[in-house]
Amino acid sequence: MPLSEALVASLREAVGREHVLVDPDRLLVYESDGLTQYRVQPGAVVLPGDAQELQAVVRALHAAGQPWVARGAGTGLSGGALAMAGAVVVGTARLNRILSVDPEGRRARVEPGVVNAELGRRIERHGLVYAPDPSSQSACTLGGNVAENSGGPHCLKYGVTSRYVTGLELVLPDGSLHSMGPDLSGLVVGSEGCFGVVSAIEVALVPRPPAVRTLLAIFSSVEEAGRAVTSVMARGLLPAALEIVDRETIRAVEASVFAAGYPEDAGAALVVEFDGVDAGLDHEVEEARAACLEAGAREVRTAASSGEREALWAGRKKAFGAMGRIAPDLLVQDATVPRSRLPHVLARIGEIAARHRLVVANVFHAGDGNLHPNLLFDRSDPDELARVEAASGEIMDVCIVAGGTITGEHGVGLDKRRYMPRVLEPGTLQLMAEVKAAFDPEGRVNPGKVLPDEVLEAGRRAVAGRESGVGVHVSSASSAPAGAPSGILQHSPDDLVVQVGAGTTLEEIRASVAEAGQWLPLDPPGGAGAVIGRVFLDGIPAPLERGFGRLRDHVLGLAGRTVGGRGFRLGGQVVKNVAGFDLIRFLCGTGDRMVELEELSLRLFPLPAADRTLLREGPRHQVEAWLDMASRLPLPVAACEVVDLAGTDRADDGDPVLGACRLLGSEEAVAATVLAVGAPPVGPLVRRQVLEGARSRDWWEEAARRRQAEAAPFPHPNDAAFWGSPTGMRLGKVFQAPPMELGEVGT
Repeated sequence: MPLSEALVASLREAVGREHVLVDPDRLLVYESDGLTQYRVQPGAVVLPGDAQELQAVVRALHAAGQPWVARGAGTGLSGGALAMAGAVVVGTARLNRILSVDPEGRRARVEPGVVNAELGRRIERHGLVYAPDPSSQSACTLGGNVAENSGGPHCLKYGVTSRYVTGLELVLPDGSLHSMGPDLSGLVVGSEGCFGVVSAIEVALVPRPPAVRTLLAIFSSVEEAGRAVTSVMARGLLPAALEIVDRETIRAVEASVFAAGYPEDAGAALVVEFDGVDAGLDHEVEEARAACLEAGAREVRTAASSGEREALWAGRKKAFGAMGRIAPDLLVQDATVPRSRLPHVLARIGEIAARHRLVVANVFHAGDGNLHPNLLFDRSDPDELARVEAASGEIMDVCIVAGGTITGEHGVGLDKRRYMPRVLEPGTLQLMAEVKAAFDPEGRVNPGKVLPDEVLEAGRRAVAGRESGVGVHVSSASSAPAGAPSGILQHSPDDLVVQVGAGTTLEEIRASVAEAGQWLPLDPPGGAGAVIGRVFLDGIPAPLERGFGRLRDHVLGLAGRTVGGRGFRLGGQVVKNVAGFDLIRFLCGTGDRMVELEELSLRLFPLPAADRTLLREGPRHQVEAWLDMASRLPLPVAACEVVDLAGTDRADDGDPVLGACRLLGSEEAVAATVLAVGAPPVGPLVRRQVLEGARSRDWWEEAARRRQAEAAPFPHPNDAAFWGSPTGMRLGKVFQAPPMELGEVGT
């Protein structure tokens, strides 16, 4: 149905006549995203130019009761930005300014329409990079990356978008603007535009690795390449990227302008990349080469120059564009399975393709187990289209049965929401629907996405039927959550995943997984005696977050009950999982006010070969300058801390403090970094000391125990104004029963 003249006039008043598109011919551009299988013409397209115009547009749509959907560059692959139910598209293309770059603080603030690669170009001169690197990074925008929690080839080592978003501004469905702290940002990231539209994003930046090594291993089959991935990781290596392209993909790439020199008779190619300190990389490359040869590689090449490296990556990153030579339409599936199940799942996908007489080309993030089986077809052929739909469902079932999920980075959108009941229990779906209703009580933001319609409607009714606000308190107790089970429930060494009871101590986890040469990089207050469920609920920062990220970045799955007694099971056993809204990151740090935990699934890392701590004593300004210099280096600098020797905060900048810098990694890399950070940058620093191995670990363990004794109740960092808003109060109702009065946040 066409929009009312009054609404069109309001939108034009907000952004200008030329930025409101209603001509059917111009709307054709917006009828699909990168997944061309679905096409829906929007009611109109509005292109605001700044945050104020964006708010004015949303207010006008809200007043008219008009559904709408935010859209970035349109590179999404799940139908997530389609304008269902006659929705208006609110495009962010003109919101494309990099608002600020802080090289010292390693932060950037951007508008949602900034292209991912453009941010990379802007910060390159500062020796920094923005780690998430989707294959579409030359076109996709940061707002779209936030909506989908995008990954990319290098997220195996560096993590996905949610790890790097440190804050954002969100325009809610009523047009109000809210600043979100890090944990509420964790809920918005990956919400697929179902809660509102982002107007500004703050992201963390990381130092550019000083050295890179890239390998290309050639195999006779994609199953052999999958086995090589497990073999590489089993050697305790953590590559920056592990990517597979299969025979069909290789042939398409080599016949295109993106030809990279892959052998056209190969069954599969595996791209392996390491980065970091130059020292030690050659050893890791040789270990990876040996693993590939043992798995059946017929050839392993090493890029001898940056040009050769770029060519190898062009063959991987341009694969989707090259597939247009094979068929006019492409359905990109996006499932994640445990890494050890790759050979089995890839063989089953081949069987499904053959049975349905379809061409399937595989190109995917093998290190994460994140598959991209691409079904090639012609949508003008109804029979072939029906076979594609049937094969897609079978592929999803195979991945689910293997312990995986239906989407790792492309999102649920329109394409996969029919599969959601296959991966999430009814109670968990209901919980997510109520969270959606807390932000969007009238259901007008991005309608028809992520959750089935009947589930969304039930969520709206449930939230509307609850009358009271949210009660707030934060616990600083170090004991286990009430009634939480303890112990190791399951450890999968090949997949670097452990499932534990919420009452399990960090010491128990360390002892169990160390036998497989693995560890959980976590050093919370209380050290080894800390209980994992309590650490998650308290959400207190800890030193190793500098090198490995927060605990919430390592939690793959969560099970428990809300304080109202409703059971839930979130996430699973795989590293990448965006099937539904990310309640895991949101719940981290909420204390006892919302949930009682029962189980956690955790991502593990290879145990570092070397562990050394550099200690320097001196005036505070000199110690801080030294640690600042050290922190600008990439791994293996894993933690930097200042310890007040008097045990109190001192006003005199000249009073002595102790600086501690922890290095974790290969023997060669750690030794080289000791030399790089060993000399003080200014003035004399006394007590130059290096602790190695057990002595280094013991020093940090003792520091963790001291932090527990000194720790004050830790306020939840979510924005207090948000919790006092109608949306925040509704969100509290989702988790709390019986109803409680609105309390004071953070006390």
